[in-house]
Amino acid sequence: MVRIVLDTNLLVAGRWNRGSSSLMILDHCIRGTFTHVYTGEIREEALYILGKVKPPGEFMEKVAEFYRKGVKVEYSGEAIRASQDKSDNRFLEAAVAGKADYVVSNDRHLLDLGEYGGVRIIRPGAFMRMMP
Repeated sequence: MVRIVLDTNLLVAGRWNRGSSSLMILDHCIRGTFTHVYTGEIREEALYILGKVKPPGEFMEKVAEFYRKGVKVEYSGEAIRASQDKSDNRFLEAAVAGKADYVVSNDRHLLDLGEYGGVRIIRPGAFMRMMP
C-alpha cells in the first residue's frame, strides 16, 4: 500500500474546495486506499490552522477520522534541514520515520526539493493522476 505524508495545506485546500484533489486524497486515506503517516507535531499544526479558518463541523469530523485512520510516527533521528522553510522539515521527518513513498504538498519549498531520501515530493493533482 502507498504510504504518504500530507502537508497541512492539503487539509486547508480540502476545506475550501470540495472537488479538489486534496479532498480526494483525504477521502482515500479515510477509506484505506492510501496509508497516511503523521507526527503529533503535524497533527497539532493542522488542528491549529483549521481552527483559524473555522471549517464546518462535518469537515472537522472528517479530519478526526483521517487522523484515526492514519499511522502516528515519531522521528528520532538528527533534525532534517533540507527545506529552506524550517517548518516544512517536519513533513520530511514524518516521511522518513513512517517509511513514506510520497510527501504530497502544494508548498514550493518542499516541491523544489523533488525528493528527499527516496521519498518523492509531489502536488496533489499529480499524485492523483498517478494512482490507478
